[in-house]
Amino acid sequence: MVRIDLVKGTCNTSKKNSSMSSSLSEVQTFYSGASIFLTGATGFVGRLILEKLIRTCSNIKKIHVLIREKKGKTTEERFKDLFNDSLFDLMKKKTPDYLDKVSPIIGDCIQSNLGINEQDREVIKNEVNIVIHSAATVRFDEHLRKAVKINIISLQDLLKLSQEIKHLKAFIHISTAYSNCAGRKTVDEVFYDLPFSGDNLIQVVNNLSDEYINNVTPSILNKWPNTYAMTKAIAEGEILRYGKGLPIGVVRPAMIIATANEPVRGWINNVYGPTGVVAAVVVGLMRVMYADPKTNAELIPGDFVSNAIIVSAWDVHNKWKSYTKENSLEAESATVRAFSPPIYHCVSTNANPLTWSEFSYYNKKHGARLPSIQSICIPMLTLTTSMFKFKIIIYLVHILPAMIIDRLATLVGKVPRLVKEYDKLHKFIDVVSYFSVRSWTFNDTNLKGMMKAMSDQDKALFDFDISKLDWDDYLKHQMIGIKLYIFKEPIETVPEGLKHNRKLKVFFYMLLAFLGCLLLLIVYGIKLLL
Repeated sequence: MVRIDLVKGTCNTSKKNSSMSSSLSEVQTFYSGASIFLTGATGFVGRLILEKLIRTCSNIKKIHVLIREKKGKTTEERFKDLFNDSLFDLMKKKTPDYLDKVSPIIGDCIQSNLGINEQDREVIKNEVNIVIHSAATVRFDEHLRKAVKINIISLQDLLKLSQEIKHLKAFIHISTAYSNCAGRKTVDEVFYDLPFSGDNLIQVVNNLSDEYINNVTPSILNKWPNTYAMTKAIAEGEILRYGKGLPIGVVRPAMIIATANEPVRGWINNVYGPTGVVAAVVVGLMRVMYADPKTNAELIPGDFVSNAIIVSAWDVHNKWKSYTKENSLEAESATVRAFSPPIYHCVSTNANPLTWSEFSYYNKKHGARLPSIQSICIPMLTLTTSMFKFKIIIYLVHILPAMIIDRLATLVGKVPRLVKEYDKLHKFIDVVSYFSVRSWTFNDTNLKGMMKAMSDQDKALFDFDISKLDWDDYLKHQMIGIKLYIFKEPIETVPEGLKHNRKLKVFFYMLLAFLGCLLLLIVYGIKLLL
């Protein structure tokens, strides 16, 4: 017979099991026997959290994951599809009974009360001990109404639900390091005063049409660069309002990129942010970036983020225990203080800076050795802080060639699509450029303090020490990951890619020679006319 104490996460079993549990690390012991509610499990970071918890904390009782229904697929099919990824291969070997540890909860962050039915709400209230809120819309240019629903209202609803959880040990909300970057050069691990509350913003979007919201969004954003950063900042304010009395913490990652070490080196499943830049350059679409070569690129590998999130729940719980112990001693006094939710900046620049120039150089070096068979032009990238130069290059190497190629496509009966592709790419460049020409100092005292409090065993199990990362080696494996997981090109295609790249080089230099001769003929013709 086994008796599990959900609050303390301990397990009273036979002497044999007791000796086994003694080999567990502090963080593993914290998760032992616990039930977790994870939102955003189908997202990039959410998948990493799910995989790591199952693989490393095998004594977890249950992980409840929020899965939304989708047309054409049942919830069960979506749930099984979640694990049909090479990311989970190592986990499946180490924990073959992984499906016994995971349970889907039907819901959707865009719906009221997360779209969770009453029966599942009762399960969460009675069984869950740890909440990790990873769900978010990470599109920088998301429509304000949708961004508010997913990034603010869903958090409010989850905090209200968590107030009714009977044995809550920790609640972790995943924000972004850029939530408070507007108008600041230095960002501390604190809650900042906000110009309006989530309820104020919700009232605005509920009373306006989509078209009118589009018109007023720039004025609402004010100094914030996009709807993502703004709604994430406002969401943090809701933690203080709706999360009072909860053992809660916030993790603010920088720009998240491919995994560094585990479970697969270089794993990535999206083209957001810097990953999208690399992918677009590799295939020859993107040839210029509005960026300051000397500015630091605030990047962080995905597995470092997921490890920091997992450990932060343990750290928050420890801080909560200290807080409740102090308050119990001061229960009769009038000076009982409120719990101050810790914020953790998961960043790289303080310990291991990398400039955009270095980022470009390493990717160019490794991209040349691992070319894509899908490239339409040889990879090249110019970084500039001159908007005039940027726009000139954009026209000469993006827009003009796209117009010519689309015209030729029309003449031979094919669908012209390059101009439309460049329209999308230029919007993407506009979004990213805000972060590539500016720099901030993100103080990470709390993160360093959490790392210091970890045992050597936990530091090995849940590594997020960015100071030890070799950027050159890392970016090589990121390039491999982009080739494997974004372009779906096996490593065996490298020789074919090299051959394809040589052909593109010959064509490119022949084109330059032709254009050079054409220019000389034009100049010579003008002289004859004069």
